[in-house]
Amino acid sequence: MSAKKVTKRLPNSMTLHEVAEMLGVHYMTVYRYVHEGHLPATKNGTSWVVQASDVRNFRRGVDQAVAPPNGGKKVAPWSERILALLIDGNESGVVKLMESVLRSGNDLYFVYLDVLVPAMNAIGVKWHAGEIDVFVEHRATGIATRSAAKIGARFSKRGVHKGTVLVGSPKGEQHVLGSQLLSDLISMEGWKVDNLGADVPADSFVTAVVHVADVVAVCIASTMPETLLTMSETITKIKKASNNLIPCFVGGAAVLDSEHAENLGADYWASDPRMLMPLLKQHAIRTQIRSMGD
Repeated sequence: MSAKKVTKRLPNSMTLHEVAEMLGVHYMTVYRYVHEGHLPATKNGTSWVVQASDVRNFRRGVDQAVAPPNGGKKVAPWSERILALLIDGNESGVVKLMESVLRSGNDLYFVYLDVLVPAMNAIGVKWHAGEIDVFVEHRATGIATRSAAKIGARFSKRGVHKGTVLVGSPKGEQHVLGSQLLSDLISMEGWKVDNLGADVPADSFVTAVVHVADVVAVCIASTMPETLLTMSETITKIKKASNNLIPCFVGGAAVLDSEHAENLGADYWASDPRMLMPLLKQHAIRTQIRSMGD
């Protein structure tokens, strides 16, 4: 009989499955918290473990506003303030705060990814923990969506664009805010964006690819693991309809890494919009070079 490697249980530690049960969320949701750096965790053998004290802090909504990468500015005050405004239902306050962040010398990426998104993550944690009612979560999502629309419209580039990028989420995905934030950032970089929104049937993606003029890429994102099969089917249909000429970019918390994306049939994986933009630009350059060669 072959011996099995035994992983020693660390003191006061919890597995991701135990954390998921404690928070009342899906295992993949906890993995996303760890993957995105919102919940501290360490590797113990082949598994992730989390200290019980970190889970308690996380559950109370402490440490939700994480610092941006590469030693950027500390964002906790901004994110904590916008979190409080969202919970209170203060829509005008959210817009004014976003404007203040911009006036302080930050860009739209910072406002969206380092202030608004961590605050919305904290909203989700508080709802799962039973600290806020579902109506507060829904209201906060609506406020965040409308506030971002007001701010993001100012950054849309006018004039000649680089082509059309289709943005949307597969059938079954219910979260709409991410698609809007992504659309605003892509538009700011000079592409025309057709945002199809959430819960988009595969055939609707295909119809858009076929009928919308000058489509150069499709971006599909999902936060819900149960939509991944539909995402893969959507990618397959897009590739067939476009003769593999339109690349598919995927992201969102449900898509874990580049290997996972490749298994779904995608051409590229991006963990967030900051990672996506260089990939879109590289694709545009390669397409231009090929067209010049033709």
